[in-house]
Amino acid sequence: MTKTSSHVVTVGAGPALQAERSASPKAADLRRAIHEHELTLYYQPKFDCADERTLLGVEALIRWNHPQMGVLSPGCILPLARDANLLTEVTDFTLTEAIRQHAAWRDQGIDLPVAVNLAPGLIRDTGFPERLLNGLRQFDVPPSRLMLELKETESVSDRELCVDALERLRGAGIGLALDDYGAGVSSITELYKLPFTEVKIDRELVLDAAHNTRARLVLRSIVRLAHALSIDVTAEGVETRSDLLSAMAAGCDWVQGALLCEPTLPSGLERFLRNDGVRVERNRPLNRSVEQPPAAH
Repeated sequence: MTKTSSHVVTVGAGPALQAERSASPKAADLRRAIHEHELTLYYQPKFDCADERTLLGVEALIRWNHPQMGVLSPGCILPLARDANLLTEVTDFTLTEAIRQHAAWRDQGIDLPVAVNLAPGLIRDTGFPERLLNGLRQFDVPPSRLMLELKETESVSDRELCVDALERLRGAGIGLALDDYGAGVSSITELYKLPFTEVKIDRELVLDAAHNTRARLVLRSIVRLAHALSIDVTAEGVETRSDLLSAMAAGCDWVQGALLCEPTLPSGLERFLRNDGVRVERNRPLNRSVEQPPAAH
């Protein structure tokens, strides 16, 4: 664990991620991994942009402890899961484990809202909201302590079904984040037609805004628009001090990235909290306003 400045720290993420070998794992390997408990979750903190020592929550990131290839990243796991029709199983594991870990931390006196990436297509599963709520009830976790992250490309397909599912989840108190906003051609209408409580700015825009005036203006405009809609803004992929200062200048609410803290196992995050003077913000709502504006149709 090393300090990069008087305020910014990084945590070793356990075993270094291995480069995915040319002999990639097969669908049968992933199916076996699910049943033999080779999948695990790392957690990356999200910090208050105005105070880098205040931790507001964590994002759960899946890893695969492959017996021959080492620790594999989501970039290897998710395409394979999609091709093998295992995305639902992988996402169910991620959600269940993230909820269980939140409950375990809560029992230690650490109240950390947790965010989970939603697999493509799962939002169109009509039984998903109730399964998720049952999982929260199983561990006695309030829905308000869970955030689901959804990519924009997913939110625009089958819009009517997507709106219905998202409104059911939001109505239950679960936070909803629009992920990778600013990647490619982003639509402003997503911000007011769907009940999102957070927008996560794509790392490329964050990077460009640190060095490009036009990108900086775009980022500031997104932040102002989101705040007008009572939506929080997170800058993703903050890897340099320039990225952090740019996010702060734009008015982002939360920041996340390797500069502040690498993804780490739960034990690494617990050491981080004990040893580095970081405090957890208690009872912070997952959105800027308790009353989220209704989605427009």
